[in-house]
This record gives sequence, structure tokens and C-alpha cells, in this order.
Amino acid sequence: MKASDGVGETPSVAKPRRNVRRILSIDGGGIRGLIPALFLAEIDRRLEKSGKGRPLASVFDLIAGTSTGALIGLGLALPESLPASGGLRDGLSQKPALSLGDIVDFYVRRGQEIFPPIAGGRIRATVHAFRYKYDGAGLERVLSETFGDATLKDGLTNLLITSFDTKELQPLCMKNRPWRFAWQDDLDFNMRDAARASTAAPTFFPPALVEPVPTNGKKYCLVDGSMFASNPSLHAYIEATKLFPDADEYQILSLGTGEQAEGFPYEEISNWGFFEWINPMKRLPLFSIMAAGQSESVNHMLRRITGARYLRVTTRLEGCSHEMDDASPANIQALRDIAERLIETNRELIESFVDEI
Repeated sequence: MKASDGVGETPSVAKPRRNVRRILSIDGGGIRGLIPALFLAEIDRRLEKSGKGRPLASVFDLIAGTSTGALIGLGLALPESLPASGGLRDGLSQKPALSLGDIVDFYVRRGQEIFPPIAGGRIRATVHAFRYKYDGAGLERVLSETFGDATLKDGLTNLLITSFDTKELQPLCMKNRPWRFAWQDDLDFNMRDAARASTAAPTFFPPALVEPVPTNGKKYCLVDGSMFASNPSLHAYIEATKLFPDADEYQILSLGTGEQAEGFPYEEISNWGFFEWINPMKRLPLFSIMAAGQSESVNHMLRRITGARYLRVTTRLEGCSHEMDDASPANIQALRDIAERLIETNRELIESFVDEI
């Protein structure tokens, strides 16, 4: 660098601010969504303590969620108020309707409404093999009471909510993108319907039959986004490159809902038939293996993409139920304990993340 005015002094030149886009991605996992909810609550607490407190919807340029992750993502983006009928969305309140405490309470207080206790052990497993475990009425009631008439386009940030269209046999990612980025064929959905679709886990809940807002005369038969994206981070990254092509870096905070502590050794599976592979009493092996494989593939790819800083946070499910629908008080406490350990293990990551905001 040349000297200034010939006196040997180097002028002070401010470094250009890097264009970093932050992405939040949250896995599926049923009641285990309490783990990432508590992790985000800790980030929120640290932001407040550091004097940087603001809604997480304004911290992240894009929030992606699958299944229970979709519930959290939509909860973060739900606005406090909606525009009057026919009003401009620019007048929308920028305050979120739910705090992180509210989202945590969603799992703690209403988990058993979504997953009502069913007695029976093996009898329950047998019934589960022939019909959906839950009729979805409790889930739909909770979603309706939580999200009301808000739609994805009311969201406080960009959204990507995963689901799978069983009629067309292809993924359907429901999105909120500002008008200047939106594709003309983007469909808007009620948040409650997007959440219902993304959480429609086969064998647990019936599929969701939903239509966009405004209706286009077509209804979509949708099931859980975990069918193709148990970890939606890669889809979120691709979406972010479309929305923000000039970004210098895409920082992806990817939150898991816990990994099974035990796999399926040869001695256990070598003589299995069809039923064993889908047996809920054995942790739905076929689905569990597919979900784990998809998630690990995403981890592998994102750690090797130039320009993506991938922060993956998850842990082993030790000391708790592996069932995604165990909303018992004992399991809720066990999940709290796991979240506390996860926060402690990642304290340095949390501090660094907050410092950079």
C-alpha cells in the first residue's frame, strides 16, 4: 500500500463489510423438537444479555424446517398482527407473535394434545401397523389456535417448509420470498396448513389435504417433509443462493433433534421380514435408517461447499425415549436434560455466533 502524503504513514482503510447471509435449518423429530427450541432460546437469551436482543426472525435471512422443525420455523416467523383485509403487507407488524418461551411451552404444555397417550404396548404396535396412530384432530386444533389465518407470505423472514406431494411423487417446498425475489408460480399457504403438511408423518398422522391461498382450484395431498429432507439444510442453502446470489458467505446453523444412540447390528436384522423393518416397537428401522442416511449425506456435502459455513448442532439421544411421540412428563424432562448438555457442549459456538451478529 502506498504511503500517504510522502510522510511514510499508511492511511487507515476500513475493510469492506462482508456480505454474510445467515440461514437457520431445523430437522424433523416430533416431540424432540424441544431440543432445538431450547437451544434457540439460549441464543435468544445471549443476544438479549449482550444488548443485541431482537427477534430471531430478523437475525436469519432464511429459516427452513422439516416436520417439527417447520413448527419452530413458522413459530419464529409468525407476526404479532396481520394486515387488514385488502391492506398492504408493508404495514405488517414486525413483532413476532411468539417468544422462544412460548415455542418451548408449545412442546411442554401441548405435546400430549398432539400425541395423546395410548395404552397397550404390543397391542398398540399391532394397531399402528394397520392404521394411523393418531387421527390428527389434536394436532390440527393446536395448529389452528397457534397460527390462525396467517399465511406464509405474512412471515417475518424468508421461509422454506418441506413436504412431499404423494400424488405427483415429488417434493413440495412451501416458501415465503419477498415479492422482488418471488417466482411467479410461488404458492402461498396458510401457516397452519403448511405445518400440518410438513408434520404428516406416515403411520402417525393422515396425509394433509390442503389448498393454496388464494385457491387455484387444486388440492394437494402432502406428507411429512422428512420423506426427502429430514435435515433440510442443503435445500436451504440452494434457496439462499437464489435469494442472495451476491453473498460472500452463507452461514448455516443446522439444528438436529438428536441421533439414535443405537443402530441396527447384523445379528438383529439378518432374519428380519417386512414387518420388522417397519415395526414401531423397533424404532421404525426402515424410516430411521433412511432419515439418518439423508442427514449424513447433507452434512458431508455442506462441509465441502466453498462459501458455506456449516454449523451442525446435534447430539446422541441418551437417557430419553427414542420415540418421536413420547410427550410424557418424564421424557420432556429427559429432553430438557439433553438440551442443557448440548448447550454446555456448544457454549463456545453460541458465543461466537452471538458475537458476529
